[in-house]
Amino acid sequence: MLISRSAFPVLLFLACAVLSGSPSFASPFDKALEATVRLTGNGISGTGFVVAEEKKTYLVTAGHVFTDLKGEKCDLIYRKKNPKGNPVRSVAPLEIRKGEEPLWKKHEKFDLAVIEMKLPEDSVIVPFNFDRLATADEMEKDLCGVGAEVCIPCYPIGTEANPAGWPILRRGTIATHPLAPVTEAENFFIDSSSFGGESGAPVVFWKGDEWHVIGVVTSMQRQTDRTVTPLEERVSHLPLGLGIAVQSAFLVDLISEEN
Repeated sequence: MLISRSAFPVLLFLACAVLSGSPSFASPFDKALEATVRLTGNGISGTGFVVAEEKKTYLVTAGHVFTDLKGEKCDLIYRKKNPKGNPVRSVAPLEIRKGEEPLWKKHEKFDLAVIEMKLPEDSVIVPFNFDRLATADEMEKDLCGVGAEVCIPCYPIGTEANPAGWPILRRGTIATHPLAPVTEAENFFIDSSSFGGESGAPVVFWKGDEWHVIGVVTSMQRQTDRTVTPLEERVSHLPLGLGIAVQSAFLVDLISEEN
């Protein structure tokens, strides 16, 4: 891509705005970014998001993220405001075990987990409201379907969008038909490049002026080939550009069980 000399001042302005964490314009996708956080520890990185249900706040992620994070605490990477009022990166410990006992609740069937938490006092995290999690009834009333565009705020391979620690916004389309009833379409494909570290990310769909969390990313689809010769055995994995998500209706059930 060629960039003209006259474009540099504009690019420099945009770069400064991004690095400072101060958005230059309001985006309908801001809400998805504001609710999303990163979880790290012992070389593991995953994505999570925060949901507010009445007086309780929950952190949601894929079950295997909590399982892979060893120890009693992990690092919660989020944003807080600096003295100038701009969001900046911050890290806080998040207790996930008491000794060997997990503090999170895992879905008995799906790779989903939630843990009740208190937001850091200085955070600018804006949780998703519980009523924005798509239910089985909403999906069966054709809330969305195959070909619908969705966004996925996440941290692929632990990558942060900028020094302020914002997640990266990926976009894709629903590649599974039909999505209802959810008991027969428990998981669905998203046509989007996927990488490690995205597990636990919300799948967000906009309809008119309303947004809905319709799923949680848990894995990716890939082709595995094994080559055997007299001298070696080689296994290779080819990503198919398909993410796999669990329907949010099961997340609704999991959080409801906690109340």
